[in-house]
Amino acid sequence: MNWEEKFMLLAARARTEEVPQVNVVPEVLTLLSSGQAEPLTVAENLWMWLAAGASAVAVPAAVVAISVYNASMGPLREIVNSISWAM
Repeated sequence: MNWEEKFMLLAARARTEEVPQVNVVPEVLTLLSSGQAEPLTVAENLWMWLAAGASAVAVPAAVVAISVYNASMGPLREIVNSISWAM
């Protein structure tokens, strides 16, 4: 029996299996409704403020990087345009 026949046999067995009926909604809802919201720990607060600060710095840094890139590409474009006749 080669691997393809084994695979087809396993697929046929899998198709005949019954799917178990599981309903976990009541247990999950009671678990969610009974729990109290826990306050953030000092470490979680620190990471939250660190992420907020990093995001606040990343956006202006990206804008500056794009504008510097565009400004520095001007001379290179002129050089490429001036020698483009050779290509």
